[in-house]
Amino acid sequence: MFPLLHGTSGRTEAEIIPLHAPHLSDLVYTPEGCPAETGTMRLLEALLRSQGAPSDLAALPWVESSYYVGDYSRVGAAGPWQFMSGTARHFRMNMTDEIDERYSWTASTRTASDYLLYLNRLFDDWHLAIAAYNCGEGVVQRALSNAQRKEYGMIELPGETDVFVPRYSAALQAVRQLEREEPELSAILVPPGLDLRLLAAESGIDPEVLAGYNRGFLREVTPVGQRNWEVVVPSSRASMAFQTAWSIRRDRYVVKSGDSWTSVGLATGVPVNDLREANNSAMPFPGGYMFLPESVRVPVNSNAAASAGFFQYTVRSGDSLGGIGALVGVSSREVALWNDMSVAAIIHPGQKLLLRGTPAEGSGAVTIVRATREVTHVVQAGDSMWALSQEYGVTVEQIMELNSKDSADLSIGENLIIKPE
Repeated sequence: MFPLLHGTSGRTEAEIIPLHAPHLSDLVYTPEGCPAETGTMRLLEALLRSQGAPSDLAALPWVESSYYVGDYSRVGAAGPWQFMSGTARHFRMNMTDEIDERYSWTASTRTASDYLLYLNRLFDDWHLAIAAYNCGEGVVQRALSNAQRKEYGMIELPGETDVFVPRYSAALQAVRQLEREEPELSAILVPPGLDLRLLAAESGIDPEVLAGYNRGFLREVTPVGQRNWEVVVPSSRASMAFQTAWSIRRDRYVVKSGDSWTSVGLATGVPVNDLREANNSAMPFPGGYMFLPESVRVPVNSNAAASAGFFQYTVRSGDSLGGIGALVGVSSREVALWNDMSVAAIIHPGQKLLLRGTPAEGSGAVTIVRATREVTHVVQAGDSMWALSQEYGVTVEQIMELNSKDSADLSIGENLIIKPE
């Protein structure tokens, strides 16, 4: 039997995470403004419950990525749960030229739930766990050791984390008010080497829809190997899709009576001209094979752009990752993640490291990050200088300097230069 994951509208007391000051969120979250499809939300809730985690954690990707599966931050965090490559490797997520599980709804949610459950066991407090998900467990542990009252709200955390938890609470409050009337999604196990375009054609699923739910498969094919893979499908077609996945030819289309170039192209999502070229313009007879060309869909990770908003730091004698991180108010873990290295890595004088934030005193003026064209932003309700710096990968100081501002106060409708040409 295949693993059909159903979401429910019910919630037990054990699943509820207490809200922490949602009114303190600097961003507005409303049920009407939720960017996730209800089906996606229900899938996340079901996946979390299957891991033994509270379904309330399904609100976290709203804060992390606005439920955009292809999200790639300027510091290199990817997918709906925003995993850095180093963290993903630590949790043994697959990242190859065929698959990147950071962009998989199922794999990333299962990994995030495992990590959050670990953090909750460590701190015995969901607010501390969520804070640690943002800034790192070491930062939270040090904050607890330096505080008289060992609880969230009574410890000193980085500014980004101070706004992260209220944002999560505000998002969760909105998610709890969502109506759940749309069709559900399910996860099924499929074999390796399966072309998802063939699965779509043979199970009656729109190929665009199937590809959209499974962007972690960068070539629209499940990697060849010994393991099976999870694929997200509409629940209404889950049984058919499961049976089809294990019965069809995985790498080519079997022509049926009545098929045409156009009908096969529509069913697989492959342009007719590409189909003709891949098959030497010869339409096979019923029972024969039709080859599909390599997918031309742009992989979801193609937007992984070079990180912006950083400056280069030259390691000096006696430096440590923790000490370097303290220069910009982050932990050694953050510095290690920014530079794709281990926290335990040995650094040496003269080595160049990337840091994000305000350069330390004596290291020169604020680094102005330049763009190929001028980047401006019209201030909207809910904007803050810090949020804009995070969105565009620059520093607050850079924005203030470019706009000759003496304070971080913003006015709705104000035009800000974010990056000069």
